[in-house]
Amino acid sequence: MTKRITFEVSNELHRRLKLLSYTEGMSLGQMLRQCVTDFCQKHDAHLIEIIDKRKKVPE
Repeated sequence: MTKRITFEVSNELHRRLKLLSYTEGMSLGQMLRQCVTDFCQKHDAHLIEIIDKRKKVPE
């Protein structure tokens, strides 16, 4: 399953990204997914664990 993320960038950054995706021969979506993957790996996001310590309410 995949999730959709929407964010805004300036017109200039959008233009640069489109030119870069064209020169790299990949779609804008592929390039942005790679950027997010690289960022998560660089910052060891796979090591982050959130522990919920709230008390469970019996049903």
